[in-house]
Amino acid sequence: MFAQRATIRTWLRASIGAGLCVLVGYMLGSQRAPADVFKNAAHDPGSGDLAALPSFAAAVERTSPGVVAVRAIVEEPSTDVAAAADNAPGGESPLAARDGSGFIVHARGLVVTARHLAVGAKRLVVDLPEHGPFQALLVGEDEVTDLAVLRLVDPPPSLQPLELGPSEQLRAGDWVAAVGNPYGFRQSVTAGVVSYVGRHLLADDMRVSSEFLQFSAAVNPGSSGCPIVDLEGRVVGVTTQGSEAAQGLSFAIPSRTLKWALDAMDKSPDGRVHRGRLGMSFEARRRGSGGAQGCVVRSVIPGQAAEDAGIEPGDVVLAVNGDPITDSGELHGRITRSPPGTCLRLRIERNGEVLPDIDVTLREAVRDRKEPVDLR
Repeated sequence: MFAQRATIRTWLRASIGAGLCVLVGYMLGSQRAPADVFKNAAHDPGSGDLAALPSFAAAVERTSPGVVAVRAIVEEPSTDVAAAADNAPGGESPLAARDGSGFIVHARGLVVTARHLAVGAKRLVVDLPEHGPFQALLVGEDEVTDLAVLRLVDPPPSLQPLELGPSEQLRAGDWVAAVGNPYGFRQSVTAGVVSYVGRHLLADDMRVSSEFLQFSAAVNPGSSGCPIVDLEGRVVGVTTQGSEAAQGLSFAIPSRTLKWALDAMDKSPDGRVHRGRLGMSFEARRRGSGGAQGCVVRSVIPGQAAEDAGIEPGDVVLAVNGDPITDSGELHGRITRSPPGTCLRLRIERNGEVLPDIDVTLREAVRDRKEPVDLR
């Protein structure tokens, strides 16, 4: 038995030795050593030796000083009377916190974040890298895009605002990264690709956006309001929501829309973006269903302008003020970028018949705030 084992060991040693000699001979005879293969492939994506992947290291290094954590202190209704009394003296509701992300957009202490994180908060705290927490005030908001602007109280002088990049140049397949605070893990970086440019999410016309960037970088609770950056470290989107039904589906407001909203907030006397609203949900009419243009009305919200004008589910909006409507994004833009009180003339098709044009006056898309604010 032991003799047989010794024979086997001798055979294995000889086989391994021969194999190593062959491998060394191949490496010495090759024009490039394996280390050179990896090195060259990293600089030559077309070499075919190794798929070269981009690094976000430089972009993250440039971006991180401007990415912040946002905490909103809110009242939390409680059905436990005893617990509420213990946690909130005087019969007040107990307090809870909503955590999210944001980024510095101006050196004077302006921070972009998600509106749903900040609205209704009793107190807002922004935690700056290397500076610590600062109190903040909500000074601008756009309910349609779910964007908000906070102003730091007594900000430090050395803030580093992030550059807003050209989201209109993005293509499906381009690399992007999300930098935020998911589950409270500060400065977390996830990467992915742009999955779709200009995704239209069906909803009523107050909340829908036709310009969502769909991307595959992972986002989680706490990522709301975090910047989406390109390989140059420029902000090309702001995370607002993920898909609850699927993994790897996240959505961001593109920087082009952010720039428009910031300008509208700045010009508004109360810091809010005032948008018109019809009060209906819609989507582009599919080809082969009676026509290649127009948007199909899916539902009409009771008490809103669309219902008052006689618009019904199943109607097809063909034109606005004489301009043909070719997709849902075009119709959405005509509605939400028009101020309240604007009269739109709609051409409607119903059951295959084009009706006389209908005049509809837009209403306000968001509720009024009590106090005026100054974004400048």
